[in-house]
Amino acid sequence: MFSKISQRLKATPSTKIVKFILIFSMTGSSCLFISDKIAFYLESFAGVEQHIVIDVILVTITYQVLLLFFCFLFGEFKYVLGKYKRLKMLFSRDT
Repeated sequence: MFSKISQRLKATPSTKIVKFILIFSMTGSSCLFISDKIAFYLESFAGVEQHIVIDVILVTITYQVLLLFFCFLFGEFKYVLGKYKRLKMLFSRDT
């Protein structure tokens, strides 16, 4: 299993794979916690009703920001930023 993940991430050392697993698990957990707090604030103080669309938007934006933050902390910022640039090129192609 590690060899398949290693080929997919193009990361040969197993420590790097463990680092990515840790980054994504911390990002997911903290994203749900923070987006819940933001949704509570919007509902309580700003008077915005709780809708599933708002939750999805909050989680999506919060996850991306936290992913960059945790990648910066673990020293993998360049790798993830390169993936974001590839994704941007994929969506900005003229068909």
